[in-house]
Amino acid sequence: MNNTRVQTLRWMCFMVRRLNSVRARSANAITSLFFILGIAFGALTLIVILSVMNGFQQGFIGTILQVSSAHVRVYGSVDAVKRAETLGGYQSFYPFIEAHALLQGNYYRQHGALVRAVPADIFHRDRLLARALPITSGSFNLSEKHSIVLGYELARHLSVRTGDQVDTLALSGSDTQKIMPGWNKLTVTGIFKSGYYEVDSTFAYIPLDMGTTLFGTTPDITAAVKLNNHERDDRYLFFLAQHIPDLKAESWREYNRAFFSALRIEKNVMMLLVILIFMVVTVNIYHSMRRSIRTRKEEIAMLVSLGAPVSHVQILFIGNGIMIGFLGSLLGVLLGLLITIHVNEIIACIETAVNSAFFLLSLFSGTKTPSFSVFGTQYFYNVERIPVQIFFQEVLFVFLFGTGSASVATYLATRKILLLKPAEVLRDE
Repeated sequence: MNNTRVQTLRWMCFMVRRLNSVRARSANAITSLFFILGIAFGALTLIVILSVMNGFQQGFIGTILQVSSAHVRVYGSVDAVKRAETLGGYQSFYPFIEAHALLQGNYYRQHGALVRAVPADIFHRDRLLARALPITSGSFNLSEKHSIVLGYELARHLSVRTGDQVDTLALSGSDTQKIMPGWNKLTVTGIFKSGYYEVDSTFAYIPLDMGTTLFGTTPDITAAVKLNNHERDDRYLFFLAQHIPDLKAESWREYNRAFFSALRIEKNVMMLLVILIFMVVTVNIYHSMRRSIRTRKEEIAMLVSLGAPVSHVQILFIGNGIMIGFLGSLLGVLLGLLITIHVNEIIACIETAVNSAFFLLSLFSGTKTPSFSVFGTQYFYNVERIPVQIFFQEVLFVFLFGTGSASVATYLATRKILLLKPAEVLRDE
C-alpha cells in the first residue's frame, strides 16, 4: 500500500514537472505570470489599505477612549459612586459634570463647546488623559474657580489665547440652576492640541466647583473610570453589578456603539471593494483553466487511457492553480508588508521628487510654484506621519483568501475533466 502511494506521488510529481516545462515554453506561462501578479496586486493593496486604516482608526479610538468616553462610565447617587471608587480595580477614577455651552471670546466671536467640569488634579489622577491632551500654551491649571482650558481649534475660533477671558453661557440646567444663568467670565489658563479636530474644536475643561455653578447640582453624579486593560470592561461591569446593584454603568462599547459601527462599516466596505480585484483575477483563472483543459483534452485522454485515474489528472491541474494562488498571495503579502512598514519614507521620497520638479520648473518659467505635500493642511488636520497598525489575523486572511480563490476557481474549472470520455476524444482526433 505504501509503495503504491509512493509510486503515485512520484508519477504526479513527474507529470507536474512535465506540464510546467511545457507551460513554460508556451503562451500559458505569460498568462500564469499575469495571474500571479494580479493576485499579488490585490493582496498588496488590501494589506496596505487595511494597515493604514487600522492606524488611523486605532489612534482615533484611543483618543476617544481617553478624552471622551473613558473605559467605563458610572451613574448614580453620590454614595453609590463613592462606594464604587473604594472598591478599586481601576487605573483612575474621577467624577465629572459635562454639558453643552456657548462660549464668547474676543471680538464677540462665539462658538459652541462641550464643557466638562473635572477635579483640579485631573492630570495627576489620569496620566493617560494628560498624554492624550498635550498642552501647547499655558498649563492645565484648574486651581482657580474661574479658569478654563480650551482646545486649540476652539481657542482659534474664539480668537483667544492664554490669559484672555471668555464668556460662558450654559445651555443646560437643573432644579437649582435654570437654563438661563447669565454670562460667566472665565480666564483661559491653557490650550491643548490632541491632533483630532473633533476634540480640539469642541472640548473645554473647567473646575468641578465651577461646573456646579454653571450647570447646577443633581442628586446623581457621573464618574469616569479608566482600566488597566480596556478590553476587560465586561469583567469590571460584572464586578460592579455584584457589589453595587443600584449603580448604573456603561462601557465604552455601548457608549460609542454608533461611532464604532460606522468605522466597522467603513472598513468592511473598503475590504469589499478591494476584494473585487481578487474576484476579477479568479474569474480569469477559471476561464483560462477551462481553455487550457479544452486544448489539452487529447493529452488528458491519452493519460487516462494509459491507466491514470481521472481524479489524479484533475489534481494535477488543481495543484497548478494552488501554486498560482500561493505564489501570488505570498508575493503580495511580502510587498504589502514592506510598503506598509516604509510608507512614510515612500511618501517623503514622492514629495521630494515632486517638489524638485516644481523647483526646476520655476527656474525655467521664472514663477514661484507652491510646495507639494501629500498631507497638506488645506486637506488634512495635523497629519505629519501616516500611522500604520498591522494585525496578523488580517494578513493571514488576505493570504488564505488569495490562495483559496485561485484554488476554488481551478477546482470549478477542472470538473469538466471528470466528464471526458477518452475513447470519444481519441476517435475524433
